[in-house]
Amino acid sequence: MALSPEQIAAQIEDIGIDMPNSLAIALENAAMIAIEEIKSNPNFPVDTGRLRNSLQARMVDGQFLGISMENYGFFQNFGVEGTQNTTNQFGVDEITKSFLPPREGDTYKFNKQKKMIGGDLPFGARVMIHRNGLNAKRFFDINELVDRVVEIANQNFEL
Repeated sequence: MALSPEQIAAQIEDIGIDMPNSLAIALENAAMIAIEEIKSNPNFPVDTGRLRNSLQARMVDGQFLGISMENYGFFQNFGVEGTQNTTNQFGVDEITKSFLPPREGDTYKFNKQKKMIGGDLPFGARVMIHRNGLNAKRFFDINELVDRVVEIANQNFEL
């Protein structure tokens, strides 16, 4: 029995209605998996758990934009040049620059006009970090993270 064009159209009318929601769910789930992978990276700094607990997927209208975390996580990831010693830094990517740009150039640097960094660490530790800088931990790369989320979402997306 052949279907008329009207009958075919009626049967496929609802195809794709749930697709944006399914895609959004697949992307969000993929982002959460990628965040867990970041947390399990051996370079991920674990002290109080505050940084670990701050990691979140940034989703807007079903689109993955990246991750958010305490700002100091980005400084630990990319490294910060000290005022007296150069440490191991990586250039800050364009996405991170858009919301947490370096003061100058492509890397984070402590301000030489100041004597120490702020925060709740002991005085001596803040002075030493300011002088010596922070070596980059490199526990994530935003471009690799985006690619990984897309890969996971593609593997798990169902129409």
